[in-house]
Amino acid sequence: MTPDRADVAASQDIRQARWQPAEVASPHLDHPVPVVAAKDVAYLPHANRLQNLSIYLPRTPRTAALIGTPVTSLPGADAAVRHPRYLVHLHGGAWRDPRLTSASIEPAVAHAFRADALTGEAAPPVTAIASLNYTVSQIDYPVPPVMKDPPVPYDAIKDNHTDPAREAVHPQHVSDVLHGLALLGSLGLADGSYVLSGHSCGACLALQSVLQPPRHHGLGHLPEPPRPAALLGLNGLYDLPALATAEGLGTSHAHLRDDYEAFLSRAFGADKGAWADASPAGFDPVSIAARVREGTAPPLVVLDHSAEDQLVPENQHERMTATLAEAAGLRLARGHRLTGPHAAPWEEGVMIYQSLLDTLRLLREAP
Repeated sequence: MTPDRADVAASQDIRQARWQPAEVASPHLDHPVPVVAAKDVAYLPHANRLQNLSIYLPRTPRTAALIGTPVTSLPGADAAVRHPRYLVHLHGGAWRDPRLTSASIEPAVAHAFRADALTGEAAPPVTAIASLNYTVSQIDYPVPPVMKDPPVPYDAIKDNHTDPAREAVHPQHVSDVLHGLALLGSLGLADGSYVLSGHSCGACLALQSVLQPPRHHGLGHLPEPPRPAALLGLNGLYDLPALATAEGLGTSHAHLRDDYEAFLSRAFGADKGAWADASPAGFDPVSIAARVREGTAPPLVVLDHSAEDQLVPENQHERMTATLAEAAGLRLARGHRLTGPHAAPWEEGVMIYQSLLDTLRLLREAP
């Protein structure tokens, strides 16, 4: 697969990025965890402020020696290992919140790379964790009341200024993710070398990016991303049309219908007929099965959903599960780590970390 010119230029630009010392924290840990990181690395030339990614490494004598040096590869990229060595994460935020960024993975990074994990007999579960930002969509005036601490609304016409980082309409979100994965590919991300995780709309983006080829989203000029060994979806949004109907939301979440319709219209356009084609729950199981056989889609998908999620109904999980269950050859597993409100997985970190461990265990147990 040959990257397009933008990917080549971005892979050249990353040489300007350098490894730096950093700290990450989790509310479940008493102290910050030292790491080595390369933050906000642009994956496109002339990128807007959200077209970037961050990479985190455990702080060890070997990685500490990288501090101040250019980012030229992911640790262990040349090693021959059977199981994934990286985690790549896509954050949520309803496609519209510019404040929810790649840094939201840091509580999970803290658990994965905490000191006791490094000083014990067991090595960290992965050797690097990457987290991608992507261009977000506009947010309507007035700000929906469901958002307790809303970002500043943005509408280019009403505000009389433009902000390219907040004007995405599908398929730009997917395009950004594919460009980010391509840049990681230039650093050594390869087929089977990583677990791809996503929370909320990030779970939707993860499935969109690997269960169908780029041409499905009108992005045929982009190459296939490296194939994940597994995909981990957490409190995901999968059936978009269902989220804009009271029936699809169910009695527990029907009060959110207007907000869903508003931000889905911003993210995917006013034509609701196009929403189904973009919905992972509506993907053809036969085509997914063919991609698994061809080695372009992950052979394992793990989906988890908190029964206490106040923003996304559990039937989204059920609809996605029903689709994937019909894809012959795909191994499907139900996660059992998520509890609490919608944002708890990324806010606390420990649930994403535990879900990663479970996914790696499932991969090791595979025949």
